[in-house]
Amino acid sequence: MNVRRLGAIDIGSNSVRLLITDVLDYNGRAVFKKDSLVRIPLKLGEDTFSTGYISEQKKEKLAILMQSFRGLIQVNDVELWRVCATSAIREALNSEDVLKYVTAKSGIDIDVIDCKEEARFILANNIDELLEENRAYIYTDVGGGNTELIIFHKNKEIATEAFKLGTLRTLSPDEEKGEWERMKNWITEYSKDFVKVSLIGSGGNINKLDSLLRRCGRIRREELVSFSAKLKKMSYEERLVNLKINRNRAEVILPAIEIYLRVMKLARALVIETPIIGVADGIIKDLYLTHFYQEAAPELSISK
Repeated sequence: MNVRRLGAIDIGSNSVRLLITDVLDYNGRAVFKKDSLVRIPLKLGEDTFSTGYISEQKKEKLAILMQSFRGLIQVNDVELWRVCATSAIREALNSEDVLKYVTAKSGIDIDVIDCKEEARFILANNIDELLEENRAYIYTDVGGGNTELIIFHKNKEIATEAFKLGTLRTLSPDEEKGEWERMKNWITEYSKDFVKVSLIGSGGNINKLDSLLRRCGRIRREELVSFSAKLKKMSYEERLVNLKINRNRAEVILPAIEIYLRVMKLARALVIETPIIGVADGIIKDLYLTHFYQEAAPELSISK
């Protein structure tokens, strides 16, 4: 059996993730099977979205983390890997200095990708396999700095946009109102002709919510509303103990729910699908397609 081991590091606003995936040539198909996922809540966005700069402390921590991840990649015999950073580094005024420092310390080159590139990675995840032909879907990725939206209909991408609304980003009341208004107009423009609209959610928060609610891939809006009310009655410590989640998740899960609920309301969506996919998965798929895929390659499928 031919097996390739690929890796992806996604440097987000809230967390830094290392995903290692095996790609198997199995019965005439390329099957993607996750081997391991390491998530560290570095919270780079706390700096960027409050001061405009990544602090010296966070810069040093990122360099140490990249050194550690490089070691994990080496001991796990990863054949090919890529490191991508999104809005927290992209928007930092000292991003060039941070990137040079981390590369010098760890030997890792970081690709800073824009919103379009993020969308391309999402599209690499075979989202079209989840779509019903008579329904429109809005892919929604709520991160620490941005909320990314991609709208699909009849297995085709209609539009892509990013909004500066995230679990770590702090905006003035007028700025926040403006972003929500911009999102409202965007959703209205691209979904006005569709009777049925559903959301496809991505990211650690919606994946954790799917697990906590035991929904196995589909969460109804009323369930999120009820769970949000429950969380608001809990203290930070109660969330940690009763929900058995880590400190970082306990801090950001409620803001994430509120964003998802507002997007659902704007889109008139009653359900959010949670296929457990993200940027790191897309990076892996893109690496395979770019370096190993041939015209005669088998049809791609995903095994979780």
